Amino acid sequence: MLPIKQFYNLFLSRDKDLCKAINEISGFAPRELFLYRLALTHSSSVKSVENAADRARLNALGCNERLEFLGDAILDMMIAEYLFKIYPTRDEGFLTEMRSKIVNRKSLNDICRKIGLDTLVRHRQAGQINDSMFGDALEAFIGAVFLDLGFKRARHFIHTRIIEPYIHLQTVEIQIISHKNKLIEYVQKARMGMLTFEVLEEMGEGRNKVFRIQAKVGENVLGVGEGKNKKSAEQRASEDALSRINELAQNPS
Repeated sequence: MLPIKQFYNLFLSRDKDLCKAINEISGFAPRELFLYRLALTHSSSVKSVENAADRARLNALGCNERLEFLGDAILDMMIAEYLFKIYPTRDEGFLTEMRSKIVNRKSLNDICRKIGLDTLVRHRQAGQINDSMFGDALEAFIGAVFLDLGFKRARHFIHTRIIEPYIHLQTVEIQIISHKNKLIEYVQKARMGMLTFEVLEEMGEGRNKVFRIQAKVGENVLGVGEGKNKKSAEQRASEDALSRINELAQNPS
């Protein structure tokens, strides 16, 4: 039998249609509905406020960015635990790369659509919609489940609604990870600014031509790479940037 508050939300409240949609997606009746409204509110819904200070305050309190931060950490931990148990003899490098493939933005965007969560996201984006909005909403939704119903329910939701139906490890294993996509995702998540790739030098001619490219945010150079075409040079520059970022994370001093 459902607790009284969850029964009321699901069958008697004016938001019962939203509650039923959340129940269908998660498998649980929501208790604190405001958490889910917040999880499904993209920052574009409050960016129409003119005053910058007010907009920053409303963004923090009135959209899903804080819940996204929480859900991201919970999802990372759950996927890490899952992989740790599934692959008892594989090293941390393999486990880290597998987790990166599973929780990359494209994968989360796709899962958000497959479970129907995308239809509930509130936003004011016009024209071309930024797909990362849906992956962000999925992470925020996980944060809402955690705060509303606790760790066990959040864990159950991730395992039964994300991992079991949509994460096929054999397919994930053979995926070739794109260092450029991984760097783009990192820069977006860290809100560092606009990532650009700049050609530093073109060496040689014809079939022996080599491009030297740097990945940068503003004036900050993240990495440099060379390749026989611009695409491969960008991948090498991204790989160099990720290596530097990882080194700094391990040795912050």
